[in-house]
Amino acid sequence: MRGFSGWNVVFLAGLLLSVRVMVAGVERGISAGQSLVRARWAMLAGAATLSGFVGSVLTRSGTVGATLWASVLISVLIGTWSARSLVRRAAAMPVSDHEFDPRFELQGVPATVVQAIPAHGDGLVRLPSGVVPGDVAIPARSLDGSPIASGIEVGVERIDDGVAFVESWAAIEARL
Repeated sequence: MRGFSGWNVVFLAGLLLSVRVMVAGVERGISAGQSLVRARWAMLAGAATLSGFVGSVLTRSGTVGATLWASVLISVLIGTWSARSLVRRAAAMPVSDHEFDPRFELQGVPATVVQAIPAHGDGLVRLPSGVVPGDVAIPARSLDGSPIASGIEVGVERIDDGVAFVESWAAIEARL
């Protein structure tokens, strides 16, 4: 192949390492509820990708010697620093995904209204056994503020401050 050099191999290796970082992630669990962010693979990927790109471009333009190697060294430092900064910044962001939000832990669980839920008011729902310990009725509100009669099957959307926000199964089935 004409024009293919070792810098292209370094660049491609950096891209492959970047894919590894995207697939495997940088966070490792060390105990329940705690994790450790390790940025070394991301830093290596950033350094290899940027230095391979800079080396390839400068080699094709005819740059050789100390200028080439100084530019590659600077690109290694910039690639390493930027990858580390991005990983740390991303790890510091609060998680807003429903998967990790405890309010949505029981989302989709069926329940039965045991005390009617008035419009914009509170009633009680009973969750099926096995979902929560014991046979517990918890306060509930309608998701859209409409009244729900006693004995109606509902689906839990979230539990916020001990109050279940529910919607009738008929409304859920109508959307499906």
